[in-house]
Amino acid sequence: MENSDNFSTTRMNKPIYGITFFFILGIIIGRYLTLPFLPLYLGLIALFVLAFVLYLKKKERWAGYSLFLITLLIGILYFYYVYYPHSSNHISGYAPSEEKVTIIGEVVNRPQLKERRIRFTMEVKQIIENGQERSTQGRVWVVSYFPLENYHYGDTVRVEGRLRLPEEAKEKGGFDWQRYLSYQGIWVELATGNVTVEKEGGSSLIKWAYKSRDWMVRVIEHTLPEPHSFVLKGIMLGDKESLPLTVQESFLRTGTGQAVPVQLG
Repeated sequence: MENSDNFSTTRMNKPIYGITFFFILGIIIGRYLTLPFLPLYLGLIALFVLAFVLYLKKKERWAGYSLFLITLLIGILYFYYVYYPHSSNHISGYAPSEEKVTIIGEVVNRPQLKERRIRFTMEVKQIIENGQERSTQGRVWVVSYFPLENYHYGDTVRVEGRLRLPEEAKEKGGFDWQRYLSYQGIWVELATGNVTVEKEGGSSLIKWAYKSRDWMVRVIEHTLPEPHSFVLKGIMLGDKESLPLTVQESFLRTGTGQAVPVQLG
């Protein structure tokens, strides 16, 4: 009984542990559960008032519990604030677009060529719609079907096409493409055959890193036969997309999927 009281006293004297735990728990809840914003906000205000009243009445223990609940709600609201776009001129406000639009922005990752299509993410700065040019912001997932021009990380590009919203999971438990992109801050995608480089740019250090990675890919491909080269690229460079479906299924069946890291950029 004495040990239990000592533990409770220590927890209340060092609330930072509980606050940290409940804040992280709130972020996790916000990620996996979609809760209405207004009730959360009103509940947070009510808990603040309750905690203040309890503190004035010298009920520190209950005031501490209220503090933990407040931290939980703050964690949920923090995730919503970081996760969802709030700007009035965010690019998601223009999607889906019935007519073609032109967007201008910077390539913020390494363009990837797969099945004769180049995929990359761009940070949009401007949009031209119906002849009117407006400032905007946000990220767009771009798929280019005709990679006639080389563009790289850091380049400013002009892209023309129709904006669309990523598809959600078609069935419960299925892969949710919309959620996958949204965790990367991407809420809009665009398929195009018209990409023009306006200005070359980007960090020379990062470009050097990407060139080094490409050199390693060529060495692996010329040294090892398939599918061994695919597996080595997946483990060393995080290139999971190059793995054949049969190899990916083998990783999943054996529970060794974590051996292949997620590719950055």
